[in-house]
Amino acid sequence: MSSTSSVSFLDDDSQRELDDLNKRINALQERKHALTFEAFQVHTTIRTLQSRAAHITNKTAPVSRLPSDVLAIIFEESRRPLIPWSNIVKRPLSPEVQLSHVSSRWREVALSTPALWTTIRFPILHKEAAAMAYLQRCNQAPLHVHIGPRISDPDSLRFIAAQFVSRLNQIRELTFDTDELQELYALFPLFADAPASTLRRLKICCNDTRGASGVVPRLDIFKAGAPLLSDIRLSALSVGLPQCSATTLHLEPQPGPGNPLSRLAFLDILAPLSATLTILHLKGFISGFHQEPGSAPVELPALKELLVYGNTLNHGFNVFRNISTPAITTLSLVNVRRQGLSSIHKFITRTSPEHFQHLRTLRYINCDIDDDLDVYLPHATSALTELAVSVKHHTHLLRLLLNSDRQAALHGVPPLWRNLHTLTLHVSKPLDREREDVDSDEEDDPPPTMGLLLEVVQERRAVGRPLDLLRIEGPHARSFYEEFTTLLVKTHEDLHTELFSASLPSSVDVQDSEMDWAFVAYYIGNQYRLFMFKKHQQFAPHGTPATHPRGLPVMAYPSTHAQVP
Repeated sequence: MSSTSSVSFLDDDSQRELDDLNKRINALQERKHALTFEAFQVHTTIRTLQSRAAHITNKTAPVSRLPSDVLAIIFEESRRPLIPWSNIVKRPLSPEVQLSHVSSRWREVALSTPALWTTIRFPILHKEAAAMAYLQRCNQAPLHVHIGPRISDPDSLRFIAAQFVSRLNQIRELTFDTDELQELYALFPLFADAPASTLRRLKICCNDTRGASGVVPRLDIFKAGAPLLSDIRLSALSVGLPQCSATTLHLEPQPGPGNPLSRLAFLDILAPLSATLTILHLKGFISGFHQEPGSAPVELPALKELLVYGNTLNHGFNVFRNISTPAITTLSLVNVRRQGLSSIHKFITRTSPEHFQHLRTLRYINCDIDDDLDVYLPHATSALTELAVSVKHHTHLLRLLLNSDRQAALHGVPPLWRNLHTLTLHVSKPLDREREDVDSDEEDDPPPTMGLLLEVVQERRAVGRPLDLLRIEGPHARSFYEEFTTLLVKTHEDLHTELFSASLPSSVDVQDSEMDWAFVAYYIGNQYRLFMFKKHQQFAPHGTPATHPRGLPVMAYPSTHAQVP
């Protein structure tokens, strides 16, 4: 039965009582609304008064007495540390956003400092709305833009074309960070014909180790020119670069040994930079097989620093058959195998002094140096002032130096490497504590490596060519440094020593380093991938395949804590 029909059968007394109750209910509801509104007003007033009281109290804090321009400088400095992403549920807020949420004055200073809003990482840290806010707040200041990964969808590409390509003349630093080659194929046409008149730094990174198979087509970018481009970091991909005055080129390892960059593609990358290039780091895989007989190497007349990893040589690529470096001053070789190193040594001794007369620094890090290394190499690099070797890998090179110094002292002639003033030891592993003579009763005998090093130091002094600096570097450098400096004190040797640990702490202050700008992009990109991997592991259904940060498929089970490298 409906309420209407029930009311129609009420007697007069009941009807009057019901009407009275409804009036009282309506009156109480109106009073409730009025009290609720009044409570809201009171709450708002209290918050306003509290804010004003906090504002007055904050004025007494020492930081509040800082001028706004000084506070802005502090804000800019606070953006440097790189902090790991510890929250598995949500991405961290950028430092500039956190600073703008502290107080009204800090927000006013932050919003009026365009330099705080010049770094945009889309979509890692900044979605479309956040990116638009940054573009408005930067006030035409030079931009640092990090694009990718996961930007191949049509909406992202449209946003990139509308907001970043149109502002390319405002971008000073640009990073493409992708997990798939298809993302690069989608991105590059947007930037192919656009001029980049203010671009100085360019990083193109592709982590696609599975999809890289067969011949990868060449990707052209900035065909309209990038006259100020000076620093380029590339994965081992065929990229058509514009004619520019770049001084630095790093070739990174991706996409992997299964698909090395062809020799001709590498030379095509190098050609537009040949006249101005001063720093060349080769870490990626390059194929050197089926080289054209008699082909002339690319001349790099301004090149000063060359770094070669073993990856570059593993597919038959010969560095000095393909590039000519008459003015080189620093040569660094890392993880190079015996055959590749022997080829480099033969080229140095055969072409000296025409090609290596200016070589001042020679670095061997974890290389396979032949035990029968002879004196031809020191003769061919007589102008050397700094030598770097790895502990436990290259002791025979130190013995060669020691024996040549002893012969020079015996015959009264100048030693080999007569200008050597700096010796650098790279300590990548803990020092072996075993002694050569395990039955020795002399407990204070130093380990063999330290004993050899001490003899080198003493013999250099004996021939009148003392070392000016002994630098110890690497992840296990500290313990070696402390023990060897103690040994120097015991033997009354006066030698300046320097410690440089290559291991990076969890918070790395590299933001304003000219050489490490690309590491910042690499670090944040990897933090994002690790964040997504952990998030997928935690929230994915039972047995759902997860994607490892390095692109490898794994199985995620909620009850199992997977070890993430």
